[in-house]
Amino acid sequence: MERFGSEPEAWKLDLLWASSVSVYLIGGCGGAFSVGWFANTFGRKKGLLVCHVFSYVAAVLFAFCNLAKSFEMLVLARLITGFGCGAGSGLVPMYLTEIAPVNIRGAMGVLHQFALTCGILTSQCFGLRQLLGREAIWPILLAFIVVPCTVSLCVLPWFPESPRYLLVNKQQDKEAEKALKRFRGMDDVSADMEEMRKENEMQKKEKKWTFGQLFKNNHLRLPLLLVSALAMCQQLSGINVVFYYSNGIFLSAGIPPEMVQYANIGTGLVNVVMTGISVPLMEKSGRRLLLLGGMVVMIVSAGGLTAALNLHDKFTWMSYLSVVCLIVFVVGFAIGLGSIPQFIGAELFKQGPRPPAMSFAGLLNWLCNFIVGITFPSMQSALKAYSFLVFIFAVVGFGIFLWWKLPETKGQTYDEIYRRMGIDTSNDDDNNAKDFESFPLTSKDEFVDDKEKHGDIASSEAEKRKEEEEEELDRNGNVRPTEVV
Repeated sequence: MERFGSEPEAWKLDLLWASSVSVYLIGGCGGAFSVGWFANTFGRKKGLLVCHVFSYVAAVLFAFCNLAKSFEMLVLARLITGFGCGAGSGLVPMYLTEIAPVNIRGAMGVLHQFALTCGILTSQCFGLRQLLGREAIWPILLAFIVVPCTVSLCVLPWFPESPRYLLVNKQQDKEAEKALKRFRGMDDVSADMEEMRKENEMQKKEKKWTFGQLFKNNHLRLPLLLVSALAMCQQLSGINVVFYYSNGIFLSAGIPPEMVQYANIGTGLVNVVMTGISVPLMEKSGRRLLLLGGMVVMIVSAGGLTAALNLHDKFTWMSYLSVVCLIVFVVGFAIGLGSIPQFIGAELFKQGPRPPAMSFAGLLNWLCNFIVGITFPSMQSALKAYSFLVFIFAVVGFGIFLWWKLPETKGQTYDEIYRRMGIDTSNDDDNNAKDFESFPLTSKDEFVDDKEKHGDIASSEAEKRKEEEEEELDRNGNVRPTEVV
């Protein structure tokens, strides 16, 4: 109003609001699609360090957009933040799973989601009206992202680069072994090094992986479908819709309006606690049980929430049931879909195809988040409280596919996981000669064997002729050359 001299029309305000919200998700799609490039160009650790630049630039724009009376700065900052978050959401689980031993690989992957839930809870606390959630100081709240970024920037450089990246991508054997010893805390890392060297030898036979090769490779079609399904299901499960409904649900349950913000923090706390509990459970119960079990919990609680929202006018106790169903839904999400899609790609793909595969899955995740955010207002207007049925059907459909095709990956090597999926990788490590033309039609070994075979035939024929000549000499009474001596 101060900038234009009058209050903008309602449709302009709605457009501005929609732009500021959706542009973050658009930036996230771009960042997720760039994960492979960041991972291979800078490395896992250095790629994360580069991503801090986006957060610092965005923090400056957030801090001064109100002083400059510029909504363009706000929208641009949201776009930049989304790009950095999209890239980081793929790089972090990739780095964690590559440095982790096989026996705690899943737990390390869950730690990424645990940190995310802690960050969400922290932002909810700082967003309280008693702290930074006031109109006069909201730019400070948005610019607060500079604090965790600074902490990360001070700590992360002291950690080694991913040993697997150093050996397989950079061919730095000694540096990889040195980094692995630091991560393992022991001098004997021969078993891990041997496994990585084997992968490195196989990697040398492959061409550089691109999205086109990833999509065309028959061996990787099922793993790609699995990570894509998990990435989409995470957003199409309706978790963001549940949080959208939370204020109304708490109000209908009789919670005073001034206390609703604390109820939301309680929901965030439940998310943190259950994600933390899933860290040790991930290596004890396995991925399949937690994932499919959590999805069943989400389906049942979403059904109960749909019924409670439609019947709370007739039965007052339905309001309390809706609160219970909301919390149970968050619990089901936290133990399964909240964390497993973040790291399962690193378990289903080897070093070569891993960056493009996780980039594609991240792109689908952010794209589905964008689609839900854009379509949900219209969906809510048309279906009202029955909107949850759409998400229930989505979770059921994805759940059937995952139950049918997703193997247990806990404590399994890549070859063992592929065998469980019925994929034969014994010949060429996920790449056949037909797909990539990596091998000639006649290999060197085949040529040598063929040469030796023909050489043996020629030698036997010569010996046969010699014996016939000697027999002929004996019959004629002639002396053999060997008898002269």
